[in-house]
Amino acid sequence: MKKLLLLTLIILQTACSKSDNGNTEEEQDDDPVTEVIDIPTSTVDFENPENWVIHPEKTTILPFYNLDIAVIDENLNIEETIAVENNATVNTGVDVFWVHPTILTTAQSAFTPQNIPIDEQDKLLINLTIIAQGGLLAKYGRVFAPHYRQSSGKTYSEDTDKEEQANIIATSYSDVKAAFLEYLNNYNNGNKIILAGHSQGSYLLGMLLRDVFDENPTLRGQLVVAALAGMAYVYAEEGQYKGGWWENIPLCTTTSECGCISNWAAFDEAQDIPDINPGLPEFNPYLINSGLVYRAFNETEDWFVQDFSYYGETASNLDYYITPDSGYDYADDANFIAFNNFYTARQRREANQKVVLSIDFAPQPNDQRPNELEDEQDHINYSNWGYHIKDYHIYLWALMSQIDEKLENCN
Repeated sequence: MKKLLLLTLIILQTACSKSDNGNTEEEQDDDPVTEVIDIPTSTVDFENPENWVIHPEKTTILPFYNLDIAVIDENLNIEETIAVENNATVNTGVDVFWVHPTILTTAQSAFTPQNIPIDEQDKLLINLTIIAQGGLLAKYGRVFAPHYRQSSGKTYSEDTDKEEQANIIATSYSDVKAAFLEYLNNYNNGNKIILAGHSQGSYLLGMLLRDVFDENPTLRGQLVVAALAGMAYVYAEEGQYKGGWWENIPLCTTTSECGCISNWAAFDEAQDIPDINPGLPEFNPYLINSGLVYRAFNETEDWFVQDFSYYGETASNLDYYITPDSGYDYADDANFIAFNNFYTARQRREANQKVVLSIDFAPQPNDQRPNELEDEQDHINYSNWGYHIKDYHIYLWALMSQIDEKLENCN
């Protein structure tokens, strides 16, 4: 179990009318062109446990997994072991709804915008990736993680036709929504909810927040936090923290705030912050006009924001970079290890539309611990997404610390 694998309808509203002399002529409609799609209803049966990666009523690895974290010092010795209780099947009054990132083969993901059927996906790898990224969130309660018809990576390319892109992404979203409603209607019973995902999973949760939570005060009251890792370009009017993608759900501005969104995207301190990628869902007019985004991004009035409540603008020690012990065997029984005093972190803002969680390598003298982030710099997409694959490793301790505080302070 310790050998975890990590990863990675245009409707043109023109008017054909008859003139006063009875001739038919085309006239320009006073209304703008409306680009909308019909959001499909999922065809996946989420009453069937096989369509869940992790579910309290399905036998999976997670409930039996040791979640303890061994903290490894610069000499590769165990400095301390942090005990983490595994409540993956325990009704604690708090549930975790997790949506995994894109986990597809190169052929499935790289060349064609498409949805990949669930039975053509690597279910074991998806399971192990969820454990590696967010398994520790089982500390808080039952974990519900659905399979879904993933959109290929090419779907998110800026040169993909916007209507085609919207229909593919809406299909993936329809599965996530159906799974969440199955959970909500049959298992939630008023429990608090932690939403968590990464990359594609975060974007789909962003749509769920707008579609299901944003105009529902009861659900907003149940939301502890929505952890949307690897999700760049979350926007609002400059100086504001809501009213962009979501009308009523704010970005978290304090560590103890509940019912808010925590988002981050990690890059190296020396790395240029990339320009806007218009291929992402929040810039798709069909998704906006179809109700999955509150309003379009306004380049002259909006800024991009992310979670600054734990790490501010001044660099400070990155608390506990957490990674599976697979491949290291530094710990005896713990499946996770952590490196402290190894990196620094800060919110780096270069302009209104350029902000990242900035990471710098800051080892101790003669430090023997491996720098996992260095390997990410060789990734073909490094210049565009930085330390994307390691977003949860970098920020998981900060996220959990905030969730602990939120649960103590929010009714």
